[in-house]
Amino acid sequence: MKTKKVEPHLDVLVFSSTDWEGIWGSRQQVMSRLSERGFRILFVEQMAGLEHLLKYPRLFKRKRRRWREGIRQISKSLEIINPPPLLPGRYYSLTINKLNSNLIRIWIQKYLLERKIINPILWLYKPEQFDLIGKFKEKLSIYHCIDEWKAGTSGRKRRIIKTMEDELLTGVDITFVNSKEKYLRTSKLNKNVYRIPSGTDVNLFAQVLSADCKTHPVIQGIKRPRICYMGNINDRLNYHYLQKLVTNRRNYSLVLIGDTYPWRKNEPHIKSLWRFPNVFFLGEFPFCELPSLLKGIDVCLIPFRSDERGFYRSPIKLYEYLSAGKPIVSSHIAEAEEFSEYVYIANSPEEFVLKIDRAIAEDNDEKRLERINISKIHSWDIRVNEMEHRIMELLAKQSITSENQKA
Repeated sequence: MKTKKVEPHLDVLVFSSTDWEGIWGSRQQVMSRLSERGFRILFVEQMAGLEHLLKYPRLFKRKRRRWREGIRQISKSLEIINPPPLLPGRYYSLTINKLNSNLIRIWIQKYLLERKIINPILWLYKPEQFDLIGKFKEKLSIYHCIDEWKAGTSGRKRRIIKTMEDELLTGVDITFVNSKEKYLRTSKLNKNVYRIPSGTDVNLFAQVLSADCKTHPVIQGIKRPRICYMGNINDRLNYHYLQKLVTNRRNYSLVLIGDTYPWRKNEPHIKSLWRFPNVFFLGEFPFCELPSLLKGIDVCLIPFRSDERGFYRSPIKLYEYLSAGKPIVSSHIAEAEEFSEYVYIANSPEEFVLKIDRAIAEDNDEKRLERINISKIHSWDIRVNEMEHRIMELLAKQSITSENQKA
């Protein structure tokens, strides 16, 4: 889909919730497309407190490497930079969070001055970033809400995160949310809330059906049928469902593609699956290799827990599985319900196994084509089209208001 170029020097200062080289998700998909359309992006990677760097050695190692690299150019109009470590305790104290925000503001000024970024669009991803609103003389501020940040927390931490997010919602000009439930909650605090779900790189995953796309070598030796989950392998998953599958269907191969971070192999849930000979942990792969991995898969899974986080989630893998034409079996989550015509939904471990059986038996060329066709209206290009439209619409309104005030 063709898109018009935006006016020159429309800068976007992004404070992300992940590093650029992390899981290739909505942050990279959106920003890479905006940069192609003429926006100039300065992408500030995930902020980490000293306590997290001490707790997670892999995180510290990655951050240390990025600090040595400094600012890095990804494309002509997209640069990434990693922030310094923060003071510990930002999720337990608004005062500490304010100090951290001031430190970040002072640190980033050098890079803004060097690039002559004066009135950027401020694009925020996490509740604690609310203290950055108004600090950069921004044209516009955006909260891109792609997760339920207080999920799994309690007590003081939960109250602080809620306070931060409420402040963020009332302070920004536009909020983009990815789930229906998140929209219903956030629209009470901001009049410019738009639901824009996750999406898919349609062209990339269309390769799965191409004769030129060969099954990845790491998959070829695994016995069929191959049942796959692709994504983070941690506390988001319902392990009762997976254990029921590998126990009751020993002739099925469960293929897990993704990282277990921050968990280790001795974590009980990981150990509970590792002992089965029909379970294959393949680890992480570059995003561009996913089509060749999915090429050799028979059924794709979304085995998320039906908890608070799952209630608000808009899983990218749902759209990527669809655009690869693969049959999908999901636990009961809200977004899967919206695609119940194309997704097999299970409400118990026993039903999960039966739905996988059914997905294998019923798969055919016609169903694959239906999944691919529905995915085309959920491409990242279409998602970014709407974001760009909302941004330019509000900037135009601001310009008219400013002209009227001068008159």
